[in-house]
Amino acid sequence: MLLHPISLLLLSFSALNTHAPAPTSNAPLSAPQVKSSAIKSDADELVDRLVQNATALHSILPSITAHEVVHTDTSRGIFRRHSQGEGTVRVSRVASGGSLKETHEMTGRDGKPIASDDQKGAAQLADGFIGPQDMFFSRRNRPCFSFALAPQPTKDDPLLLHIGLSPEYASLPQCPSGLQGLTGIALVDPATRQLTHLERTIPAAGDALVRVVSTDYAPSSVGDKTFWLPALTLSSGAQGKTRVFTAVYYSDYHQYAATVTVLTAASR
Repeated sequence: MLLHPISLLLLSFSALNTHAPAPTSNAPLSAPQVKSSAIKSDADELVDRLVQNATALHSILPSITAHEVVHTDTSRGIFRRHSQGEGTVRVSRVASGGSLKETHEMTGRDGKPIASDDQKGAAQLADGFIGPQDMFFSRRNRPCFSFALAPQPTKDDPLLLHIGLSPEYASLPQCPSGLQGLTGIALVDPATRQLTHLERTIPAAGDALVRVVSTDYAPSSVGDKTFWLPALTLSSGAQGKTRVFTAVYYSDYHQYAATVTVLTAASR
């Protein structure tokens, strides 16, 4: 296979999906991995910054909500099916200084609203929104991976990190399991040192083919602050003869707070 996994993902997605705009990227995804000690030192410094960014996001991000549109293309032989769902993603802080909890609630599918009592629309816990960044750039998981920084063609080009498993991966108890053979890339804005694209590829396991998952990040205003949050996630995978391509678009970020009304005996 001569194409890079993300190129294959985008080409396949575009071929199947005529209902949604095809995601595009002009990022230099094919830059070679670099081994020099100077580049490794630069890579360590950049990864330090990305870990700091992820830690700060977890510390200061308020409870937020966003609109999500999910395009799914499924194929099995000559069978092709496209579906579109809409819903709400919420990232909430359970307690002050506590961890973030992510839920997704679908409100419509293929142009029809989902009834409030329909289990297909029930809120589901997930980690696809904040999980990818945490996988590579949390203090806990950083020792599980190795990073190499590619040469930057010009000072305005994105910084490109190649990601692989650390030689110590198998012996570190905190590392996520089932990642043997994983490769990834991270694109970083050179001016702000913020993550703009994160991608991982996991080789075949059993009857499942290569799984590719990527997330694009962009600055989003929440109140009077700006955070770099997911704008688009793409995923590609297969089980047996069934192939599935999914694109999720996020928009309309804003802060939210749950309210509780307490009824007193006098108000009943």
